[in-house]
Amino acid sequence: MIRKYSGDKKSIEARSNDNGKTWSVKLFDTGRLTEYSGGTLAEVDALAEKHRMKLDR
Repeated sequence: MIRKYSGDKKSIEARSNDNGKTWSVKLFDTGRLTEYSGGTLAEVDALAEKHRMKLDR
């Protein structure tokens, strides 16, 4: 599963593993890339909220 969030000059692309419990995240912030792995969906949502991003539908 893939979830994408976007905001002012920032975006997040989160991908889950096969069971949907752990997520790998790429945070793009004004030309910088930060990667996280092993997160939960709640942590991904909290990161997006912290950076004032909304889920792309």
